[in-house]
Amino acid sequence: VGGLAQAQIDQVESLASRIADAVAVRRIGTSLDVREAVSNVKSYGEGTVMIWFLEDYRDDVILVVRVQHFGFPDPTG
Repeated sequence: VGGLAQAQIDQVESLASRIADAVAVRRIGTSLDVREAVSNVKSYGEGTVMIWFLEDYRDDVILVVRVQHFGFPDPTG
């Protein structure tokens, strides 16, 4: 998120957090196979934010590998 304004970074973090929560819910009751512990790269966009990420099922987190913000930075931060 280098180069983004704090308000834009907050949007990216919020989106990533919601995706991680959804991954955790989707995996409830699914046994973990270590060979499939991390997904392929996926992408998701919402509003002016698009992220590319991997789902890490071992810790119910996502690893964001790329971010694109299509909005203009807020000069007030």
